[in-house]
Amino acid sequence: MSWPSDIRRLEFIDEIPSWIEAVAAKVETVFIDRMDSFIASISNREWASLIWLGAFIVWVAYYKPTRNSLGQLLKTFFQPVLIVPLLIAAVYATGEIHLLDRIGWWSIDNLKTTVLWLITFAFVTMFEVAMAKSRKAGLGKITRDIVTVTGVLIFITELYSFSLPVELIALPLVTIIYLMAEMAKLKPEHVAVAKLFGYLSALIGFSYFGFSVWKSVEAGREAATWAVALEFLNPVMLSVGFLPFLYIWRTYVAYNETFTTISVFGIDKSLVSYARWLAIIHIRSDLDLLERWRKSIRWSRPANKTELKTTLTALLALKEREAAPLVVQPRDGWSPYLAIQFMAGMSVETGYYHQTLEDEWFAQSAMRELGNGFGLNNNLAYYVNGTEHAVTSVKIKLNINDPATAEAAENLFTAQTMHLLEQAVSFNAVKRLSPQIASLKPFEADIPFGAVSLRRDEFTGIKGGYDRVFEIKRGQS
Repeated sequence: MSWPSDIRRLEFIDEIPSWIEAVAAKVETVFIDRMDSFIASISNREWASLIWLGAFIVWVAYYKPTRNSLGQLLKTFFQPVLIVPLLIAAVYATGEIHLLDRIGWWSIDNLKTTVLWLITFAFVTMFEVAMAKSRKAGLGKITRDIVTVTGVLIFITELYSFSLPVELIALPLVTIIYLMAEMAKLKPEHVAVAKLFGYLSALIGFSYFGFSVWKSVEAGREAATWAVALEFLNPVMLSVGFLPFLYIWRTYVAYNETFTTISVFGIDKSLVSYARWLAIIHIRSDLDLLERWRKSIRWSRPANKTELKTTLTALLALKEREAAPLVVQPRDGWSPYLAIQFMAGMSVETGYYHQTLEDEWFAQSAMRELGNGFGLNNNLAYYVNGTEHAVTSVKIKLNINDPATAEAAENLFTAQTMHLLEQAVSFNAVKRLSPQIASLKPFEADIPFGAVSLRRDEFTGIKGGYDRVFEIKRGQS
């Protein structure tokens, strides 16, 4: 007979419900304690933000004209192409949090700050990196901005908040003031209003900051705790740890964009896989080179694998030459890799010097918009032209599309032309020609191995519109 063992088994089974209840009670206690800690960490300013955000969502959902738009917005957001990268980023961030938790530098008290960091930094920077015109510049800016004086000031400002009624009243008022300040900047005639709201915004900011400093001093040692330090350091550590993910994400976006566009505008779709393999083997993470290759493919349109590989080989050879450029004698022009840097002192950057026609090479800066109007603004740009081995023409072109604001644009044009003349020729040339440049009257003058000219051309489509072109030529027969 095996009754004793059966009886013991039944007794164990009877004990299971009480054991489960004890575990459940323990879990419930821990969960409630942690939720209480989390709720207690939410400041009055954040409660006010949540209340106003909730009210706004309810209004949008209730108001019929905006209800359909909200549905379309949510439908667009939850597309796999958007939601999958965000979920992967959240998993990566979870790994970061786990590591910090293992070494004792993260606790449930930091959950609120971590969630805000995930939404306002991790997700936002992913979109910034994806949309940045310059991949390298986009990631570099994010890296620099992780720890800044502004970040420290914001942290101090957020340490303490006013009472909930005050925050509920202040939040919409402050938001309106900041929005009006930004709107006023868009029109030159509202400069005085923009300054007034700017001063008012600064005063509000200093008030919040001063209140937080005063409360911190009043709290004394209570404010200078390890928990408070972790509250500040956690987003910084998470941001630094997130950089490798952003680097991989940036590379993925660049490759995806490149091979999507060249399959449409550049090469036959049957060559795309081979092009991707060449890029992975030879270009790897050099995204500037990847972008240059994309443009080269679109221009040359290689028809087979040999021609496709030749475009990359030529570009790699060109990059080596850029690293150690040949000396160009003044009688032949300027070195292309020096000429594209002539305007760097005026914060003007050009793209790469590249081939446009059979023996014509070219580089230019982005068009700089001058003015804040809603219509056509004045603009100017820097251009470099020549052959593969030497630049023979550098010029600055100013387009006056809004004659009412021409004076400020022409002042900048004058400053840039004198800077270009000094860099491309000499300071003595600036001293000799500055009166003619300052007058903005058309002229031509000789320089060693070349000439300088300034001309003005009237527009036909814009009343009172015109352009000015300042050009230096050298080495042309």
